Amino acid sequence: MGERLFQVSLVQLKLPLVVVNLVVGVMLLAPGDCGAQQPFRSPVIEEVVLDNGCRVLFQSTSYSSTVAISALVAVPAYGESRLRAGTRNLLALIASAPQPWPKDIRPCRTSLRLDSSVTRDYLELLVQCLPSDLGCALALIRHRLFEAEINRESFETARRQLRSTIRTNRGLPIPLTLSTAVEELYPRRAGSWPVTGSIASMSVITLNDVREFYHNNLWPNATIISISGNVEFTEVRAKAQEYFADLLPGPGYGPEVFSPLPTIDRPRRLKMSGLDKSVVVIAGRAPAIGDSSYPAAVVLSTLLGSGMGSRLFQVLRANQSLAYTVEAALTPSQVCSHSWVLATCSRSKIDMVYAETKGQLNDIARHKPSDAELERAKRFVINSFVLSQQRNRDLSHYLGVFRSCGGMDGFYTYQQFPQLIAEVTGEQISEACAEIFHRSATVIIEAGQKSTVQSWLPWQGYAWTCRYAQPSGHQHNSSVARGDQL
Repeated sequence: MGERLFQVSLVQLKLPLVVVNLVVGVMLLAPGDCGAQQPFRSPVIEEVVLDNGCRVLFQSTSYSSTVAISALVAVPAYGESRLRAGTRNLLALIASAPQPWPKDIRPCRTSLRLDSSVTRDYLELLVQCLPSDLGCALALIRHRLFEAEINRESFETARRQLRSTIRTNRGLPIPLTLSTAVEELYPRRAGSWPVTGSIASMSVITLNDVREFYHNNLWPNATIISISGNVEFTEVRAKAQEYFADLLPGPGYGPEVFSPLPTIDRPRRLKMSGLDKSVVVIAGRAPAIGDSSYPAAVVLSTLLGSGMGSRLFQVLRANQSLAYTVEAALTPSQVCSHSWVLATCSRSKIDMVYAETKGQLNDIARHKPSDAELERAKRFVINSFVLSQQRNRDLSHYLGVFRSCGGMDGFYTYQQFPQLIAEVTGEQISEACAEIFHRSATVIIEAGQKSTVQSWLPWQGYAWTCRYAQPSGHQHNSSVARGDQL
């Protein structure tokens, strides 16, 4: 038949008292008594596996007037070498750049919106279209992912664009702090380097390198296509067969065996000129999607730094006015999964912010949080997840991410996510905190007067010095360094 078909009907989930949003028919958890429970009914998710290994996931959203398609190719960062880091980003930029449209897609080009993204685990194209243009959107994905024309002009344009992004990020303290923390957490780990690569790697990568990587790594059996929108599954299945079934499979990537080296739990300080705020980041190795402790790790991250009611916001900002901004997030990954807390502060308060943050992490690891604090965090996570079900773009993206990064375990985690979050206990929060942050990596960027940043990379055996220029009027956009935080 050319495919294997699965249909998953999700069970009713028993959650606390809810308020029904009648416009879209979803339920949001309301604060209050958690003893009263109402059912949360999740939609049906259907999956088609073509003979070449390409997986197509579908979730109907009858309330939406558009369709979102996430084409996620599992091309992990360890497929690159550090010397050529950024090759996957170049491919993504080429795939999403303006190009001549194939004849069969031209009539729909004004209604298609194409974006791309790259993480340490995958390369993603995301297309949004009208339901009537589903075929054109799938044809566009096939053309850009599996029939791409990588010529000198498109390569040079993508390289100039990526170089500009790298230079900009080098002058932004938060992305620099987070990327440094990941390398501290996973020393000598292939793929722990910055996803965008470096100015040095941009000088090394050639057009032939990009072409070779493209032909050796982008295969249909490494691809998950997630579709959400107001269309019928019969149409989705037929279109998937039409546009992807004839593609030949490739070797793909198997699971990598990696034994991480221990981290060195001491603060690493960098100095940057032109800053009026310093940055303190404490990060730890986190469970991957599909791991049994993943739901507790998500709630822990929310409890620590999501919103004005979070633990660190109350301690660092509301009670003592030590920090300007407080953030926390979990970035799940099969390559370098990590959880982090971040605070910006004045230079004179760095040590106090660091000491208070470490003290709160130790306190949560030893003593479970209060019931009210735990309930707030769980309600925050579940509401965010339920609201994402209203946005086709988020829905298709996370459906693919959970399936790709967690396998079948990740798929089941996505299906039962609200229920799993609702069942997290205070003891599990303490266990997760102790496990994640017992050997943490701390990176501090200190606003200073020096014109250079100097650091030592012991496993590379040389020192590097970079000059950073802070763009005037820049305001940090948390999405730059946020990653996938569900």
